[in-house]
Amino acid sequence: TPLLTSGQTEPTLGDMTTMVASLAITLLAYGAMAWDDLVLAPPAGKTGEPAMMFYGQGASITTGAYAPLGKAIQRAVPFPLWFAVPQCLDDIAAVPLCFDWGMARVTKAMEKQGINATTIFYGGHSLGGAMMPAYAASNTKNAKGMILMGSFLTRKYKNTFSSEGLAQYAFPMPTLTIGGEMDGLCRLTRIAESLHTQITLAEDPDKNTQNLPVTVIEGMSHMQFASGQAPSFVLKHDLRSEITNQDAWDQVAHDTASFMLAQLGHQDAMDRVKKRVSETKQFVSPIVTAFQMEANHQYKPPCYCESYDEYGGRIYGTCRSKPNCTGGTPWTSIAMQIMGQGDLGKTIKINAVDSTHIMTEERPTCHLPHIHGNPKAQANPGNGHSPPLCSSPDDDCTLNITTVTQQVYKNFGEFDFWRLEFNLSWADTGGVPLSAFELRTKMKSRQAVWQAANITQGQDFNRTDTPVNKGGQGDRCQEINQASIDFALKLLPEKTRQRYLKHGQGLIAGEDKGTCAAGPCWIWDALKYTTDE
Repeated sequence: TPLLTSGQTEPTLGDMTTMVASLAITLLAYGAMAWDDLVLAPPAGKTGEPAMMFYGQGASITTGAYAPLGKAIQRAVPFPLWFAVPQCLDDIAAVPLCFDWGMARVTKAMEKQGINATTIFYGGHSLGGAMMPAYAASNTKNAKGMILMGSFLTRKYKNTFSSEGLAQYAFPMPTLTIGGEMDGLCRLTRIAESLHTQITLAEDPDKNTQNLPVTVIEGMSHMQFASGQAPSFVLKHDLRSEITNQDAWDQVAHDTASFMLAQLGHQDAMDRVKKRVSETKQFVSPIVTAFQMEANHQYKPPCYCESYDEYGGRIYGTCRSKPNCTGGTPWTSIAMQIMGQGDLGKTIKINAVDSTHIMTEERPTCHLPHIHGNPKAQANPGNGHSPPLCSSPDDDCTLNITTVTQQVYKNFGEFDFWRLEFNLSWADTGGVPLSAFELRTKMKSRQAVWQAANITQGQDFNRTDTPVNKGGQGDRCQEINQASIDFALKLLPEKTRQRYLKHGQGLIAGEDKGTCAAGPCWIWDALKYTTDE
């Protein structure tokens, strides 16, 4: 029965008839097809308790395309391993009953060849990996683990909480996630999120390193988990690999074999798994740092806390981070320093604390940026109606400033109008942008900072903040956005930076664009991206 949400109605008789007819067509198709299942018997010379690996195919990738990978895994393990890839209707793993019927077929085929294994491992690539967790979670008998390649446990498995209230991943069997650095469909950014949220933020990181490890193969593309001609969609979106197919298969097989042996009780294999996770953690650390700088909601949700300011209200209060949420955006604190200092304010010490809030929020209060230290709540110090806070910018001038930020996401986040949170689970594919489309930010102007620091030129708004295209000298947003690009490039290893500069789509911070002075104008007038063909 489908879950009903606001605005939906119960299915009509016609809807149910259509559903039954669709199911009947699917069943007829399954019964009529000659299946192209792949079943690889173990190579000679293997000893020990046999096992079998059921593997889900990627969309429009034939089962035979996984033979090289399956053989590499079989070579890498010391025990006899059967490797089976059941074909799905039209080679699409999302088709209903694909795995239920397919597993029965390949099991029967292996039984005809004399299989006597009971130990099971599940696996899958791309769409097959995305669909496999649901099947594996319902078929845990004799299952020792699951290996997802170019795929991952989606956020719906972040279904439990730590003692401090932070969402935690949980799955009924150990699961290894393997990503490729040059995977254009299951991006490295999503694999980095998996590692950080499954392991680093786990209540017991060591336990999750063993149960939910994540590794990355450097230079490997999405299609290199398979072989042969890539489907058109993969061909269009995948990135250019930097290692050979054989190297890719062998490295995936190494991580897979180590994980399998670890789940069978081999401590030396578990040590190898831990080593690979540690290497991967170091490798993706620049990505994690960047997402933490924007206070990405999927890493930790925003606290949205309300705190009182020194005036007894909550307009200028600051939200501090907690173990289960993030109070504000670290990058905005850096941006406030760029905004405030400039050529004449380099000696000003700016202690900026950011809070995350919805920009259109009015209840229980709106939230505004503020330079603290003035006894008058509504005053900008040094503007002629209130004295400056410093005798001069060089006289140990420290300003405590509150800023406000809202991350704007395309696939999850919150709507401004109704404070509605949304998370499109179907968009958690690994191929969509994960970072914020923009950081919607309230900061104090350079003029306000200079006035508070008693800089005479702070009285001239054209000198401090008016955009160049409006006759001023202050493209502050361009300056801050360029700093964010420079910050990202400095995070990168040299090899990655040079690859981006050679092949990547360059980012150039354009001049500031004007909008009306009212709050709704800049809130709804989003950051503009223009592609130069």
